[in-house]
Amino acid sequence: MPKQKDGPFVAYYESGQLQQKGSCNGGKKDGPVELYYESGRLKLRGTYSDGKKGGPYEKYYESGQLSAKGTYHDGKKDGPFESYQEDGMLLEIGTYNLGEKCGEWIEEGETATYDPCPLDLADNS
Repeated sequence: MPKQKDGPFVAYYESGQLQQKGSCNGGKKDGPVELYYESGRLKLRGTYSDGKKGGPYEKYYESGQLSAKGTYHDGKKDGPFESYQEDGMLLEIGTYNLGEKCGEWIEEGETATYDPCPLDLADNS
């Protein structure tokens, strides 16, 4: 976690390689943030609001392959979501409503149905 309370921050591994960069407000991550593996490859690109994930994010394997992408609201998965195996094969795709799966999902090739999504989430697909 950054040591300063407000403004842009950067943090480095002991090796000197960039670990993370972003901005904070009141000592909490706020705005776009990027985290990196020690190898220098992007690990996560996301948006924070008041220290909680709040907006679009993408997570990557160290190989560079996309691991997951979706959106957060108030620290919970909210909206369309996809996750992948390291070889690029789809693991799951569906929609979250404040951290809970809703509607139709495809999980490891199988279709699963959860409680219906609120209309404003279901229309985003």
